[in-house]
This record gives sequence, structure tokens and C-alpha cells, in this order.
Amino acid sequence: YTTKANIQDANRFENLLYITQSREIFPNSPEIPRTGNRPPDRSPQPPREITKIEEINNNVKFIWTRDPNFDLQVLILTGQLDNGNLVELAIHLASIKTSIQLSNDFLLLIGTVILLLALVSIYFISRHFTKPILEINNVTKKMKYLDFNTKCQIRSHDEIGQLAGSINEMSQELYNTIQSIKEKNKQLETEINEKEILAEKRRELLNNVSHELKTPLSLMQGYATGLKLGVAKGSEKMDFYCDVIVDETQKMNTLVEGLLNIDEMDLGQVILQKSEFEVNGFLLNIFEKYKKIFDEKKIQYSFEDIDPINIEADGFQLERVFTNFITNAINYVDENLLIEVKLIEGEDYIRVEIFNTTDSIDNNDLKKLWDSFYKLDKARTRDVGGHGLGLSIVKAIQDLQGNAYGAGNVSNGVCFWFDISRY
Repeated sequence: YTTKANIQDANRFENLLYITQSREIFPNSPEIPRTGNRPPDRSPQPPREITKIEEINNNVKFIWTRDPNFDLQVLILTGQLDNGNLVELAIHLASIKTSIQLSNDFLLLIGTVILLLALVSIYFISRHFTKPILEINNVTKKMKYLDFNTKCQIRSHDEIGQLAGSINEMSQELYNTIQSIKEKNKQLETEINEKEILAEKRRELLNNVSHELKTPLSLMQGYATGLKLGVAKGSEKMDFYCDVIVDETQKMNTLVEGLLNIDEMDLGQVILQKSEFEVNGFLLNIFEKYKKIFDEKKIQYSFEDIDPINIEADGFQLERVFTNFITNAINYVDENLLIEVKLIEGEDYIRVEIFNTTDSIDNNDLKKLWDSFYKLDKARTRDVGGHGLGLSIVKAIQDLQGNAYGAGNVSNGVCFWFDISRY
């Protein structure tokens, strides 16, 4: 060990670490002969002041002494070799303390630098780990308020990256589930409204059927009672009574058949019997059947056809649709007495328009025309004719065939129309 103190006194201390023979410590040790360039024997040294001795074993011990020449504490390690020679290693404690102080200062400096570097590293490492966690936290907070637009950014494939991916998948699944629930709620609301409308229609249907059946049943009961009591005298009067009963029975039968037909078509139980025929001639033949009624009521009529074209359709159902529209036009034509039928050729359909002069119909009534037993005549008098099932039958037939139909106000009247598929 070299210190500032021993450098200045190098001439007085040949070595701080030396091997020598100490008569003061080991007075009985043999004298070691000098050989080679070994320095000459020193002058007698004053006795050392031993302050502490610590034995390691029987041969080795530590000795704390004070150097009388420099008044310095010295640590001596001494022991006896196997050949009987004594070994003495000495060092000043001041140099050890200096080295320890230097080491402490160095360790303090290095420790401070390492601590600062560790703090900076910990900051960035913690930011690396906490930033995605904070993002995940923000996303989950938004999910709490059903905001699923923000997604977690996946920056790695470790546990945090997998957690971010799981959060994104959960967010998407929640969004899809909530949207599905909303759609189902809307469907449920629609079904509830439809059921309420259906229930209302059933009540109206029951009232209308009751009203339609009440009159013929009353007539039949009255005339049957007259026959039973012998009110009708003579064969002619009895025949009249019987004719009234038969006529009302037929009307009731027609009413029941109409209701059954509508129900069968709504349930899809009617099988269409399609055949190929030319549409102009087919509709014109039906239209000419009403010429006698037109002439009797002095109704002006016209039929505007198109170029001959063949179609494939159910002729019976097509005739029922066209007949109901013509009958409806006859029943509601006004004093201008004009009915016009016009065929229009479309790309994949043929449209048939039936116009009759009359007062315009309220928009609310236009929507209800297709309901069973609905009549524009609020009093539901029998002089207008029909039970209010004609347009309901048209609606059922057209829906069954997948063809469009409708009605609207035009200048001086109302126009009803229906489509026929060309193919």
C-alpha cells in the first residue's frame, strides 16, 4: 500500500510490507541469515506498544501495535511456517482507512449515478407498462357509458397486449349484443303494435260481421214468421216471401265464402292455377259483361288496350280482381257517370287502371279501403251494395301473387289500379 505519508518517509521506511525477524514479538525465534542483496540489519528498534491481539489459531494471529517512530497504528499478521521460520506482515492502519474512505467516496458517487440512472430507467419502464394500462382504463370507462368507438392500441404480444386485444373483442361483442337487443326491442315494439292493430281489426271485423248478418237474419226471421202465421195469402205472396228468404240466404252464403277465401289466401292455402292467355282479349271479355249495367245506368265507359301480349296467370283470380274493381267503380260513380279502363305496359308487368268520376277520398280512408267490411258509406246502408269485402279480396289475391295494387285521387275522380306479372 502506498500513501502520501509513506512516500515522504520512503528513505526511512525501506518497506511497509516486509519479512523480518522480530525479537520483541518472538524473542526465541532463530536468526535468519542474510543472502543476496538483502538490506543490512537495522539498528535496534524501540519496543512496540501492543494494543490488541486476536488469535486466528495457534500459529496465526493479528496484532495491533503503534509505530514509535511515526506514532502510527500498525496492523501485523504474524505466523510460523512449517520450517519454523516466522512471517510478519505489517501495514499502517492509516493507509487502510484512506483506501476505505476513497472506496466509500467512489461507491457513493457510483451509487448516486446508478440511482439516478435507475430512477430514469424505472420512469421510462413504468411508462412503458403503465401507458397501455391507462389506455385500457380509459377505454373501459367509456364502455361504462356505452361508448364503444374507442379501441385499445395493441403495441406488443405480451400479457398487456393480449389484455388490450381481449378488451377490444369484449367491446365489439358488447356493441353487437346491445345493437341486437335494440333491434329485438324494435321488433318487439313493432310486433306489439301489430298485435294491437290486429286486435282492433278483429274487433272491427266482429262488429262488421255482426252488422252484415243482422239485416239478412232479421229479414229471414220476419218473412219466415209471416209464412208460419199465414200472413202471406196466395201463392204469389208466398213465393215473394220465399224469394226474399232465399235471396238473403244467398247473400249470407256469399259473405261467409268471401271471409273464408280471404282467410285461405292470407294463410297461403290457395294454389294458383296458372295458364297462358292474351291479356287484352281476356279483360275486354269481362268488361263487356257489364255493358248492360252501363247502359241501364247510362254510364259512359271506355276500354283502352295495348298491343297483344300473352301472360301466364291464374285466370280465375285475375277475373275476381278485375270484377271487384269494376263493381266498385259502378257502385261509387257520381252523377258524371264516367268509367274508364286503361292498360299500361311496363318492363316486367302490365298495369290495369280503373277510373270513375266521384268525390275525392280522404287519405285516411284510402288506407282503410283494403280492410274487410270497410265502406265509405258510414251509415253502411244496403242500397250501395256489397259487404265491403271486394277490395279485401283484391288485396289478398294480389299479395298471394306478389303483385302491386293501389288507389289514389285524380282529377274529377278516383283511380284504382293493379299489376299483372308478365312472366
